[in-house]
Amino acid sequence: MPQSYGSPSSTRSYQCFMGRWEGACKTFDAQGNFIESSAVHMDVYWVDENTWHLHEDFENLYEVGKTVFHTDIQVNGKTCFAENDMLRIEGAELTPYNYVFTIWSNISKTIVYNNHYFLDPNTRRIITHKVRDGKTHIFQIQDFARVVQP
Repeated sequence: MPQSYGSPSSTRSYQCFMGRWEGACKTFDAQGNFIESSAVHMDVYWVDENTWHLHEDFENLYEVGKTVFHTDIQVNGKTCFAENDMLRIEGAELTPYNYVFTIWSNISKTIVYNNHYFLDPNTRRIITHKVRDGKTHIFQIQDFARVVQP
């Protein structure tokens, strides 16, 4: 069954996330030294008027290995939230193309601070700061290209 990616001209919050994305996740230690890179595949679509689904497939999530997340995210205006066995998410739209998320990950045992920048409608960068036990654990940069548009 085809996914509901919504209208590309919609100005509703989180519409810019919809579609299939292919990317790479680069991992750096707390001092900024490169550690590794891995492919990430993402499919994001609307489940209903106030819920979007994130299917995120890491070929090699740092320190974990192959990891697939399926998360239904509820939208309330410019904010969003989700919770399941793998994670808890709180997010907010700052501008139509800049979003921030805090993720409490049961998989990596970290608090993840994500800042999503849409460089253009089909190019997205995520800058991630992961904290464990109150200290910076790692930084990650994920660059994505949208390969299937709404």
